[in-house]
Amino acid sequence: MPMLACLHNASWVIPAPGGKHQCLYCKAFVAKKDIYPKWEDLGVDYQKAWDAHETGGAPPAPPPP
Repeated sequence: MPMLACLHNASWVIPAPGGKHQCLYCKAFVAKKDIYPKWEDLGVDYQKAWDAHETGGAPPAPPPP
């Protein structure tokens, strides 16, 4: 059951089947506008991985160490 006051922190959001994203804390499906911090404040790598999952593509490879 979703909680009423969840912030949907970006670290709690995981890819879910069907190109959706789900908050681990409250179990709600979330969109870019629902997460905290703001979409614009998240890193480019996070944004690319999110977009790749939404479009059904493979997430980009992590940068080499």
